[in-house]
Amino acid sequence: MSNENYHHENLKAELIKKGLKLLDEEGYENFSLRKVAKACGVSHTAPYRHFDSKEDLIMAIALEAHHKFNQCLEEAVEKHPNDNKSQLKEMGYAYIKFFVENPEYLRLFFLSDFANNIKKMNHEPLIDSEQPFNTFYKAIERCQADIQNGERKSVDTNALALSSWGLVHGMAILIAKKNFSYEGDYLELVRKVLWGGTFLNL
Repeated sequence: MSNENYHHENLKAELIKKGLKLLDEEGYENFSLRKVAKACGVSHTAPYRHFDSKEDLIMAIALEAHHKFNQCLEEAVEKHPNDNKSQLKEMGYAYIKFFVENPEYLRLFFLSDFANNIKKMNHEPLIDSEQPFNTFYKAIERCQADIQNGERKSVDTNALALSSWGLVHGMAILIAKKNFSYEGDYLELVRKVLWGGTFLNL
């Protein structure tokens, strides 16, 4: 089977994969279907079999990225079905691990010109799709419900969300960008922080 046939049979997936790499390297403004086609080794018209424009391809990249991220958060929740606090800790660990192992997604979501442009596109399928933040926020609400049921002092849901998200997001950026120098296993260090008694110390 020739490379060209391989690309044609798997072209959509290949365009998304190579498109993510190019979007990360080139940025939104310099990104084009022609460049992605070249990276895939197909004609410049081939991508139009699956995508009408570069925006359509970018949306496909974003949807896949959101799906993968959301999936890793849901898997973290499933590890502790009866312990809401442990769900949040596991989710925090999964959050950091996902972005450390996939820094291109971290840049795509938070450190590039993509985020601003995605808002301008107002793409309904992306807005209505499974959102990682919703998965996270539901876990926050379950944790808060536990606090209230235990007759402990109520904690503001948004304050809890901001503090826990801010901590894991900050660690993800510091590790992914290699701003924090450490000779040991970063992810083991993350576990020490999340399970060390200070995270979600409610």
